Amino acid sequence: MFVPRRNLERKTKREIPQMSIILNSKQRCFAVTMLALALGSAADAGMYETTYTLNTPYTASSPEVTYVLVNFSTALTTGLVGQGELTDWSISLYGAGGVIYTDNVIVGGSVQSIGGIARGIADVLFQFDLNTFVSGDFDNVLIGSGLSGATGTAYNIYSYPNSVLGPPYSPLGIWSNGIESTRQLPGYSSVVTVAVPAPGACAALALVLGIKRRRRN
Repeated sequence: MFVPRRNLERKTKREIPQMSIILNSKQRCFAVTMLALALGSAADAGMYETTYTLNTPYTASSPEVTYVLVNFSTALTTGLVGQGELTDWSISLYGAGGVIYTDNVIVGGSVQSIGGIARGIADVLFQFDLNTFVSGDFDNVLIGSGLSGATGTAYNIYSYPNSVLGPPYSPLGIWSNGIESTRQLPGYSSVVTVAVPAPGACAALALVLGIKRRRRN
């Protein structure tokens, strides 16, 4: 059967936009699904970041430390988080130019060594209240003098904000390699904790935004 060329052209022009709409719809559904899964994963992982801004810089390092960043994750969604409930936990010292030192205390649920010195769950301390979002005590090495045998620079970083004991207990203290002369108790002027989106959530969100931009173009 003979079909005029003009009818074929009109049919093709009608079908192409329809196919584009179907593809765009599928892309949007896929991106939204990925975003939902990623956000759900972030909620399950419970990733958090706490920033301690020091009252005065810690001067026994170069450059000087001006704030401390604590990153941690847990499967818990409510209640008090202790060191035993952590999936990951790191403490970083920051100053001019960025990070000065990082201690990966817990990785994948396992306590890591520091400067070649082994640590167990009983050698560290962590407290955080998910109900109130208030930080409690933390200490990456309960016996800081034990770092005297560490390889390289190893910092004992701790916070006892509610302790009634005197020095060396402090809202925030830092010293290295068990050397008492490096110990300073700067405390902090502010402490702020925020929930951190999982990397997958950020990637999925970028995908959604990318699809929207392509549609506008």
